[in-house]
Amino acid sequence: MDKQEFLKQQYLTLREEIRETKDRIFKTMGFGLVVVPASHFLAQAYKIDTVILSLPVLVVVVALIYLAENNALMRCGRYIKHHIEPEIREVIGWEEWLETKSSYDARAVDKYLSYAFYLLFLVYFAGSVFLAARFALQTYGMLATSLLLGGYVAIGIWFIIFLLKSIKISTTTTTDIIKTR
Repeated sequence: MDKQEFLKQQYLTLREEIRETKDRIFKTMGFGLVVVPASHFLAQAYKIDTVILSLPVLVVVVALIYLAENNALMRCGRYIKHHIEPEIREVIGWEEWLETKSSYDARAVDKYLSYAFYLLFLVYFAGSVFLAARFALQTYGMLATSLLLGGYVAIGIWFIIFLLKSIKISTTTTTDIIKTR
């Protein structure tokens, strides 16, 4: 297999991986939209304390799955941009075009999807913390609720810091530093 064929096969394989990753991202969002409220409903209906109390953690797990998929998507794009597109000098490649400065933000779709998920995460996390704290207060009293809230706040702060650190790499490749062999 010559270099051009190898690059072509890599590109096609990565584009397929990107397609599958985007599919998983939408499924993760759908899962998050449905499962978190459904879990709370079922936990209340069947009096499953542990589910009610662990819903904030479930929200964080769904958000981490989303971030993992989104970073996998960007990883494929970075590889295409830095290792495949430079080998084809006659055309502007897709990833290069996405990062070209113009009046139109070609990455807007990716950014809006990420912002929607982050907003959904914040609303679900805050809501699930409120519901878990209310349940804990009614069931276990003030001390247990205070401890539980402290843990949720710590998890929330950790995740927001983690999210802020990873937001840039999940929506652009312009800040990449290219390491040569």
